[in-house]
Amino acid sequence: MFKAVSLVPLGSVRQDVIDAIAGGIYENLQLEVFFEEPASLPQEFFDPARGQFKADDLVTYFQQNIETRSRLKLGICEADLYAWDLNFVFGISILKQGTALLSYKRLDNKFYNLPPNDRLLYERAQKEALHELGHAIGLDHCEAPCVMHYSNSVMEVDVKPAKFCPECWRRLNLLLGRNLH
Repeated sequence: MFKAVSLVPLGSVRQDVIDAIAGGIYENLQLEVFFEEPASLPQEFFDPARGQFKADDLVTYFQQNIETRSRLKLGICEADLYAWDLNFVFGISILKQGTALLSYKRLDNKFYNLPPNDRLLYERAQKEALHELGHAIGLDHCEAPCVMHYSNSVMEVDVKPAKFCPECWRRLNLLLGRNLH
């Protein structure tokens, strides 16, 4: 049962982005948020040919090696991530295991050579944090207008809501052991 979320900066991370993510978690998951000490981003997971970190190995390392105050934990980084045969991922989770990882690198307009827009970056980071934590708690992808809808591009992140659909919200509360009555 998860009662709180630990946020762990991995490498150099903007505090304003962490704060925005924390606000989105508190508001939408209604869980306490712990701010943990920063951890280093292990370079052994960096692929120099791609210029990216291997997310699936990194999230396993994070699960096994980073101690936090909460069993539910989210690593936050600015490093570009990829997994399996995908060109990139915004984040990755270990389903039902309480561990998730988020990169805001490709959620930032600067990545696309567009004018900076912190408000949009915060919204995108909140959505993807909620999405990955949803997986870490036990939710699958959802086809409804829902934060659990799969996003293959930043445009798809922009159009999905920052909330769980009623069915995902019901399932999330059951997984968290909350009484809905």
